[in-house]
Amino acid sequence: MSLALHDLLVCCRRLENEKAVERRKEIENLKRLLRDSETVLQLDRNSDSKQGKQLNWDAVFSVLQKYFQKELKNLQLTKPNASASTQTTRQKKIQEVGSLVKYFIRCANKRGPRLKCQELLIYVMEIIRDPTSCAAYGSDCSSILLKDILSVRRYWCEISQQQWSELLTLYGHLYLKPSGNINRVLVARIIHTLMRGYCFQTDGLCSDMLVFFSKAMQSARQEKNTAGLDHIVGAMNIFCNKFADNCRIRICKVGEEILPTVLYIWTQYRPKDSLKESIIELFRLQVHIHHPKGAKTQGRGAYDLTKWQSILHNLYDLLVNEINLISSRGRYSSGSRNVAVKENLIELMADICHQVFTEDTKVLEITQSYAVSQRGTGEDTVPNKRRRIELGWGVIRDNVQRSQKDFDVIPWLQITSQLVSKYPMSLPNSELPALLSVLHQLLPQQRRGERTPYVLKCLTEIALCQNQKTDLKSTHKLELQRTWAKIWTLTIRSISLQQIEVESFGLLGAMIQGNLVVTDKELWKIFSGPACKPSSSAVCCLSLVMSAYSVPENLDIGMEQNSSERNLGSVLREAMMKWLLSSYLEEEIEECAELPPVLCSDYPHLVLQKILVSLTMKNCRASMIFFQNDAKCEQHEQGKEENDFSGIEELYLQTTFDEMDIFTSFAVNVADKNVTGLRLAINENLRETLENCLLAMSEKLLSSCGPKSKVVAAEHLVRCVKLLVGVLGCYCYTGIFKEEDACKSALFQNAKVPMYEGISLRFSCCIFTSL
Repeated sequence: MSLALHDLLVCCRRLENEKAVERRKEIENLKRLLRDSETVLQLDRNSDSKQGKQLNWDAVFSVLQKYFQKELKNLQLTKPNASASTQTTRQKKIQEVGSLVKYFIRCANKRGPRLKCQELLIYVMEIIRDPTSCAAYGSDCSSILLKDILSVRRYWCEISQQQWSELLTLYGHLYLKPSGNINRVLVARIIHTLMRGYCFQTDGLCSDMLVFFSKAMQSARQEKNTAGLDHIVGAMNIFCNKFADNCRIRICKVGEEILPTVLYIWTQYRPKDSLKESIIELFRLQVHIHHPKGAKTQGRGAYDLTKWQSILHNLYDLLVNEINLISSRGRYSSGSRNVAVKENLIELMADICHQVFTEDTKVLEITQSYAVSQRGTGEDTVPNKRRRIELGWGVIRDNVQRSQKDFDVIPWLQITSQLVSKYPMSLPNSELPALLSVLHQLLPQQRRGERTPYVLKCLTEIALCQNQKTDLKSTHKLELQRTWAKIWTLTIRSISLQQIEVESFGLLGAMIQGNLVVTDKELWKIFSGPACKPSSSAVCCLSLVMSAYSVPENLDIGMEQNSSERNLGSVLREAMMKWLLSSYLEEEIEECAELPPVLCSDYPHLVLQKILVSLTMKNCRASMIFFQNDAKCEQHEQGKEENDFSGIEELYLQTTFDEMDIFTSFAVNVADKNVTGLRLAINENLRETLENCLLAMSEKLLSSCGPKSKVVAAEHLVRCVKLLVGVLGCYCYTGIFKEEDACKSALFQNAKVPMYEGISLRFSCCIFTSL
């Protein structure tokens, strides 16, 4: 045994002395030894070797536990009605003992968990269970549990299901009956973390927690104290997410019991933002559990009772007031403030509107159940508050056009976009012309504030929605067509405005996709001239345009043929290629110091490459359709993250007796995948033009890069290689090239150069990783 450990062993033996004075003398000695690096190193080695005969961290902790028990006995012998000086001395001893144990645990686990999880848990649970020790050391023990046990991922695996459940019960009791010695927020944080661990590590249902959540809400209402309530509601959200698939009805009933109290807390106690966020998530979960995928009736999979309908109407009223409050705060605040409302609140409002809106706008009288005192609460009786609320799409129209202030209009534009996007069939056919007319009136007000991007997004969703409606009246169709034509003209003019470019191209694409307007050759000028630079949004829009229309032979935009052998139809295509690659003239390429946009930003996977290859085909539209029918790459489809709760909602819907169309959809999908039997013919002149442009761009890029280059970075080389290889891949897929021929092409040779002769090994690694 080393000298350092020998001194520690002597110190441990002295801590077991029956005399309190002797024990206290060794406290500072122990702290000094724990600060010694040699002692710590020896203890780490002995703990890691797991040889029980050597002094290790667990052995020292066992001694400390015995020391703690002796000090606790002395504490219990102290008379409660002692003098003030005695009480002060007593409190000082309590703090010394508690801080010593906490200090030791953090020293032991500072370099990784070395103390046994079970020993730590036994220590904590014994203290929390005993009222006397909990009053003295409960706060320190709770801090150890949260920061030194539950924060260690390895310990999670060593805690049994029974221990998770016992800890939840213990701290649930502490939260409901606070002693004042343990901070209530700390207790709430522990419950939240314990719930995460319980749901992650076990499959059991702790049904007592449902009762606890209900009591916690009632307690917060009675005491008018929301301290730590955001963590409690967060724990309930975790619980609902975990057990929603197997305990749907129980969770629905608990929600119906708790939500009126939650609504009362929101309206009466002005909760902080973190609590509001947790409550919004709770509302969202309850709405999705009651109405999976927006189902409105029990026949469609909803769990919809009269009590729940009352809660929905009250929740709608609360959210309308909250949005108006946010708007008024922004309207009267000084300085800059975010105009948009948070996305989670908008999503919840859209879900609620979908449930409470009907075909026609109506006025409903509701009882604010959350404002009524519940029996047995000890509060003064409050009379039932009744008020009238307006429901329907007319509410949205009125709010969108009622004010010229962005803070008033933008939240309702957000709600409209979300509602139409998620539930397109909820928009009545009769409302479509009126809503479109209101949005069209807002569109020219581009320079009056920040609302234009939101108007464009809203119009985009309505365009996609109209495309799904097959039962529109002829009078509605004519009115809509006239309005869309005006919107088209305004949108074309706004393309050059950089701040709304993304939304403008999105709207153009949606109108083209839905065949809502009659286009002319002017559209192609956008993708072949200086009106705007190529961007991700522009490329996506061009992809839709080329899939919907045939590229015209030529445009009267001052283009001149360079060769008499070229067909007239190739002039526009060549201009579009050069626009996409920013290769207007060879002399401009040489003089330009800036890199082309295609190398400076990311584009959707292979969309740019498919467009370039299609422009070299004799039938561009057929080529784009050919690529669209291709089964999408799985790894890129997996990148689209879906809501985690979506699978549970699907499960709810499959328990209904309604006719499902999954087999019909499957047959259609299989048929779609087989519609690729056409042969594509290539225009050799255009293929050579594309190859020359790509070679010129890659050679200029490689000549500009160097160890001290400030213009060319690793990501520019990566994008260049991906573009070259992607174009070759598209040619191979169409059957124009064989794989062997593509590997011998000049494009492929240029693509290999950055990997073999790159600036550094780091650049090469970046390229290989991206590919």
